[in-house]
Amino acid sequence: MLFGKKKDAQLENLIQAIRVDLSNNYKDNAVSGIKKFRSLLEEKKAAGKLKEKDAASYEELLSHFEEDVKNFKRTY
Repeated sequence: MLFGKKKDAQLENLIQAIRVDLSNNYKDNAVSGIKKFRSLLEEKKAAGKLKEKDAASYEELLSHFEEDVKNFKRTY
């Protein structure tokens, strides 16, 4: 591609939403977004819609997100 590699728009949109939720401390929304991200990533991998390198990159990012909310406890 002329201007760099093409990213998966659906996954990138979810990543952006999760980052916003985490930065604003909207952890319930972030947890929900992470679940959607995991599901969509698995779906795209199973359908062969992601290159192995891209899938590995998204999986690494997913594990970072999961680590960020791992110790999340509701305070209400």
